[in-house]
Amino acid sequence: MDIHSVEFYVLALFVAFALLGVVFGRSERSPARTHLAAYETEPDSEIHSDDDHWIRLSGQPDGKVLIERQGLELAQGETVNLVATIVDDKLTIVEKRGLAGQGEATPCKAWVNVDWMPGQRLHIRYESELNGEWGTTTFANRETARKQCQLKR
Repeated sequence: MDIHSVEFYVLALFVAFALLGVVFGRSERSPARTHLAAYETEPDSEIHSDDDHWIRLSGQPDGKVLIERQGLELAQGETVNLVATIVDDKLTIVEKRGLAGQGEATPCKAWVNVDWMPGQRLHIRYESELNGEWGTTTFANRETARKQCQLKR
């Protein structure tokens, strides 16, 4: 094979890409773990602006994490569930409608204590299927840890 031939350069490019794939390729990932949680809710009498939608994560002394949500509007009897998927250091939380309610939606406060969040630093993506809001943050589950994440549309 001649060093000036097209075949040589195609083969060299193929070998270079194969080496890059080996060097920068993904290592083994841990299996995904999925957890479910249901928000507890109560009516919110405070008036908030449309931009005042957030989640707050707070580490508890018993190792649990309190997830609080502001900006939800639910009808009477409506419920909201969280579906969380953890893969390595990435956590995706999706907010889904549980039971459908009746009547007009009103602002409410929501919170849940979860025991499935590990103590390591997590990259979190929070998505709401109810109103299309989302946000990203990082959080490490420690007793004094507290993180608030503004949700965007």
